[in-house]
Amino acid sequence: MATAEKKIRIAIIVPRLEALGPVIVMQNLVNTLYDNEDFLIKVFYLDSKVDSNVKISVPVERLNRKKFLFTDYDIIHTNGFRPDLFGYLNRKKIKYHISTIHNFVFEDLEFTYNKLISCLVGNIWLLLWKKADKLVCVSDTTKTYYLKWFSPSKLEVIYNGIAETDESILPDKDVIQSIDKFHSKGLKVLGCAGILTKRKGIGQVLHLIAAETGLAAVIIGDGKELSDLKRLAVKLDVSDRCEFCGFRSNAVVYFRYFDFFIMPSSSEGFGLALIEAVQQKVSVICSDIDVFRELFTDDEVTFFRLEDMDSLSESVKTVFESGCKKAETAYERFRKNYTASTMAFHYNILYKSVSVFKVA
Repeated sequence: MATAEKKIRIAIIVPRLEALGPVIVMQNLVNTLYDNEDFLIKVFYLDSKVDSNVKISVPVERLNRKKFLFTDYDIIHTNGFRPDLFGYLNRKKIKYHISTIHNFVFEDLEFTYNKLISCLVGNIWLLLWKKADKLVCVSDTTKTYYLKWFSPSKLEVIYNGIAETDESILPDKDVIQSIDKFHSKGLKVLGCAGILTKRKGIGQVLHLIAAETGLAAVIIGDGKELSDLKRLAVKLDVSDRCEFCGFRSNAVVYFRYFDFFIMPSSSEGFGLALIEAVQQKVSVICSDIDVFRELFTDDEVTFFRLEDMDSLSESVKTVFESGCKKAETAYERFRKNYTASTMAFHYNILYKSVSVFKVA
């Protein structure tokens, strides 16, 4: 145990307090490390809007760029472009700078915006990371991607981890009613959740239920593709078997009501919703991409080839035959590798290993 004078003081900076991907991960991390007597942790955010669904156990404060006391912290841990920019601009004042990389920078920016933004912002982001002391990648697949620009010694792999489900959070009745309505018609319900961008590949889900009349889809999330997806549902004549629920905080509370969960992404740095579905012991179908292959095996989830409807339809048949057994096996891997406590254990090691603390 560290003495009061030798506690490791850590400032974690996020763009906004919003219950989405990177912030959920950092929430899980600090809430798990909250009782660790070796650390003093404080979370800072940039935007004024605060999501009441973000519940962080350590002190939280909006970042004042002009009055931030760098001398109060041994480690600055940033997440996201703007926090990384803050770290870059103030690098000389920071003792040790860690940034967690949550995506494949060029692919993610192109899917979210366009090729021009991807090229411009992507290269700027690489420049920001060059001055950091350590870059944490959320998968080996992500690390391999960044080896094109950074040395292996600069890159660390720590898997994202999720906390136990808060059983006190009740699902919204309208979503459950939609699922019950489909079940009452004898339909199997597949669910998916996330920010609706082209990268998420949700259009494939609509084509699937158009081909498989015994299926219905419940899609949780919002994003720039929502309008296009609704138009596609009308075009494919599946609007009566497709429910767009919009953004829902704590989307994981709905997963247990699905017959199976589908994650058809073309690119992911990690895949938090996939882990959440496995945590809920839901049978999972996911795209056959490298990062998902890293996280799970054929004995744990069912893979399909991207943009291959025959492969996707076949994966549904496989889930009906062996999905429950796979879900149990996948859950065991989750308990070993992808919990908040496992993630915090590895960050604990990283925080204590930085050179600034290797002094008597």
